[in-house]
Amino acid sequence: MEQLVIRNATYGDIPSIIEVDLSSTTKDELLGFTTPEWVTYSSPDELMKFWAEGNGLKDGSEIIVAVKDGKIIGFIVFKKERDNLYIDNLHIIRDQQRRGVGRALVTHVENVALASGYSVIKTDTTENAQGIPWKSYGFWTKMGYRDTGERLPTKWDFMIIPFVKNLK
Repeated sequence: MEQLVIRNATYGDIPSIIEVDLSSTTKDELLGFTTPEWVTYSSPDELMKFWAEGNGLKDGSEIIVAVKDGKIIGFIVFKKERDNLYIDNLHIIRDQQRRGVGRALVTHVENVALASGYSVIKTDTTENAQGIPWKSYGFWTKMGYRDTGERLPTKWDFMIIPFVKNLK
């Protein structure tokens, strides 16, 4: 079995990134936790529109992929902001979840943050109308990210739960 490889995404990876996004969750799982029209990472046409160069998107975000046995099995999207690095998305195909792929991607981005002079990383997850957090909540807390206690309203039936981690 091939070792897990973490590398910068390329424009040619777009079909695999879409495949990972579409196979990381079910539509039923997403109900109440995300926007109904969210399509950036589930539509090749949308992602192609946002791609800039290298592994970068037009908004300044970067995409890193996890490759195993020659196949992309996960990706993470992050952006370097003024005072912190922000992790926007993390997706792992269902049959590779809970096997350390997400941890490897997040650790890679934390190392990028440190090498870039950042000491704070932020991310978020969601909470549905019943107050139940998305399944990634436990992952982020195990990775050392702290729930800020805030619940930020959206125009949909879910709230945003901000997380923060101090790296130094």
